[in-house]
Amino acid sequence: NLRKAKARIGALEDGDLRPEHVEKIATDLGVSEDDVISMNRRLSGGDASLNATVSADGEGSVEWQDWLEDEDADQAGAYEAQNELDSRRALLAQAMDVLNDREKDILTQRRLTEDTVTLEDLSSAYGVSRERIRQIEVRAFEKLQSKMRELAKDQGMLRAE
Repeated sequence: NLRKAKARIGALEDGDLRPEHVEKIATDLGVSEDDVISMNRRLSGGDASLNATVSADGEGSVEWQDWLEDEDADQAGAYEAQNELDSRRALLAQAMDVLNDREKDILTQRRLTEDTVTLEDLSSAYGVSRERIRQIEVRAFEKLQSKMRELAKDQGMLRAE
């Protein structure tokens, strides 16, 4: 503890410590001299309230805490965005049911993952040509789009045309 170490060596003054005191305390506590100086300055300084007024005469109505800004202040917006994302994910999962297993796999690996799988890799896995994989992907995407539009209209997410 810094206060006890200061008391042991007789360094009871407030403010900065003398270099020899800093060196002795750092050695005794097993910390760097910079840490001793930094902690001493923190302990020497008084605590300040965020509710204190900014002006020196105390007449102002602005407090220090009024200057703090919360970057995440829009809770309603964040909730709404998360809700929208959840709705879209649920809609996508529901629409994927229109695809067979091969179509789901190809579409997922080609368009719904960050590291897309090449046509070559999928053609090797399924034993068909790259062109056939591309055709399956396009057809599956069209089926998925159609089902998504249908579901979105049914759920009131899109206007009927």
